[in-house]
Amino acid sequence: MTSQRDQNIRGTNEVDLTRRQSFLILVGIVLGVLMGALDNLIVSTAMPAIVSALHQPEGLPFLIDAYITSSAVGMVIFGKLSDHYSKKFILIMTLAVFISGSIFAGMSQNISELILFRVVQGLGAGGFLPVGLTVIAIILPPKARARITGIVTSFIGIAIVAGPEVGAYIVSSTSWRWVFYVNIPFGILSLMIIIAILGQLGPMLVKKFDTLGSILLTVWVSLLIFPLVEMVYSGWSLYDPLTIILVSSALLTLLLFLYVEIRIAPEPLIPVRMFRMKTITADSLLSFFRGGVLFSLSTFIAIFVTEVLVGTASTLRDVLYGFVVPMVVGSIAGGMLLPKFSYRALCVAGMVLMALGFVPLMTISPDTQPFIFVGPLPVLGLVEGLIPIGFGIGFTLSATTISAQYSAEPMDIGASTSIVQFMGNIGGSVILSALTVFLYLKYESLNSMSTIGSVKLNQYGVNELAMSSAMHASFLVLLILSLVALISAFFIEGHLPVMPHKK
Repeated sequence: MTSQRDQNIRGTNEVDLTRRQSFLILVGIVLGVLMGALDNLIVSTAMPAIVSALHQPEGLPFLIDAYITSSAVGMVIFGKLSDHYSKKFILIMTLAVFISGSIFAGMSQNISELILFRVVQGLGAGGFLPVGLTVIAIILPPKARARITGIVTSFIGIAIVAGPEVGAYIVSSTSWRWVFYVNIPFGILSLMIIIAILGQLGPMLVKKFDTLGSILLTVWVSLLIFPLVEMVYSGWSLYDPLTIILVSSALLTLLLFLYVEIRIAPEPLIPVRMFRMKTITADSLLSFFRGGVLFSLSTFIAIFVTEVLVGTASTLRDVLYGFVVPMVVGSIAGGMLLPKFSYRALCVAGMVLMALGFVPLMTISPDTQPFIFVGPLPVLGLVEGLIPIGFGIGFTLSATTISAQYSAEPMDIGASTSIVQFMGNIGGSVILSALTVFLYLKYESLNSMSTIGSVKLNQYGVNELAMSSAMHASFLVLLILSLVALISAFFIEGHLPVMPHKK
């Protein structure tokens, strides 16, 4: 049965595209998404070399904070702009912003310049993903949209493994500046494809853009993320006066932002009307906790393999394959299964798998093997828990994006896409920062309780038993968050409609 909502979403934006044109546009979008996803991980790997070359190691937290904050803000602002203006124009703008930021970041002569241009990069990279997914929602019929969305979102998983590898190769073989320059040819190719083939995809909204809301969003996200990054990388305490002041200011600014969005803005940056649909609210909550699990688990596994198992970089890479490959497969499978199952069914199944994966992880110890082969497959050991978690996360990526798009009004499709992505990023940043502090506080407590003389420290000076126990506590928290995400999944409604593609 044809969906009236789907007709409305595509409606005035409908364009006549051949199969070849649609394919090329998708190639352009995939290039942009992969470029943005890889960039942060490539640069993170190269960060020590960069701050050393610029002789300003104290700038490391600011470089990390600049990109995380600006990419989160860019998701919401550009997503909403795509509802106000031509989606082609906004997509081109995000690419141009990212490419410009990459060029000038590579030319930076000091840490201040680099921080500024990382902000520019983050805005472009953050904006491209939701606008790209919005364009996919418009140019493709439902069944193809679900499949392609699954493929596009799977590149986030690919970037987790490929990014550090590429970053390490660039730093070891050439100048650190090429971690930024490597983006340019791919960005230009994506830009040329979109300019040449994509139609205008005109706006749905004519009201004035919410500039005040955009400023307040930028301020409260910056005030929140900065102390969280400093807690992880500079040892700030939860009880430091500056931490308390910044977090309190973030909460006050958030309240002011919500007041503006509800009472003042004629067309809010984040329309409250979207949250009258419980599916969008549930999608946002699920994305928040899923993002927290994704960011935190990747980080904690790296800590465990490096500091407890004393593994090499190649060992960590191989272990992460046990997480990323299932996530990529799950993302593609989730997109392919959307026409057959409800959004709720896929999200519930994915979150159940994610929660179950933490059960074996809460038994890991210094004797745990990175992976144990069963026949030809490495499915036991540390990866035993990573496989279901990765598959569960990937399985839900398409469902949360597309269910939000279909639940929103046609004029809010860009905003609905961006808010789900934004919540995932914010969830990842907040939960990762809080849990990293929790992990090391727990470790210090357990280490101090160990009997003096019986403590055996490894070559990194780590009490392996204490760190393993601290990991168990952290994984228990992530299990609880997974169960909260599972509860959210039960409130997601709807099913992908069937609609013949206009030829």
